[in-house]
Amino acid sequence: MTASMETRPVRAGRRPAPRRWAAALWAAYAQAVAFAAGAVTAFLAADVAAHFAAGPGMRLWPLGAFAIGFTAAVSTVPRTGPLGRARAIGASGAGVLALLALAVALAPGFAFAVAAAGLLGAASGTVVAVSGRVLAAAEVGDGSASTALSAASLLAGIAAGVAALLALPLYGWRGVFGLLVVAAVLAAWKFAEHVPKDT
Repeated sequence: MTASMETRPVRAGRRPAPRRWAAALWAAYAQAVAFAAGAVTAFLAADVAAHFAAGPGMRLWPLGAFAIGFTAAVSTVPRTGPLGRARAIGASGAGVLALLALAVALAPGFAFAVAAAGLLGAASGTVVAVSGRVLAAAEVGDGSASTALSAASLLAGIAAGVAALLALPLYGWRGVFGLLVVAAVLAAWKFAEHVPKDT
């Protein structure tokens, strides 16, 4: 008698579909938070500079610092290797992202805010690169779903930047970065929970 679908063992090296979808969805969420960090920094850089009475030529310094950190991280973080390492790096990166968003929100001066934005960019770039590794490994659907999820995370990040402008009158730029902290903490937690430790 053949084994039923419920009792048939899963092939070695292949996770059940629900687990792969969970890993892919939370990796996409972490990637969306990282993109949102960039969008929020881009849209609120002028407000940060104005708060500290920085000159007109310095309005985009937080964004420039973020872009440098982001590019450096995306260019150097490996997109191959075991998922266990990706899990550790991604969860840690999202946690650091939360701490650096908090640092920007609590910045006592403009130079501090610029430096924190640069490090925030590096953490965001790390999360984007590692999340992409997880999405590629998940192979959800026919494989094209991973690309779709990554594209959706970028759009969600941009939408979060637009939402930041709408929230600005209510919370101020510090409060908006505080909301980013909450989103990043959730990303770190769920990334560590759902990305597999092996393979």
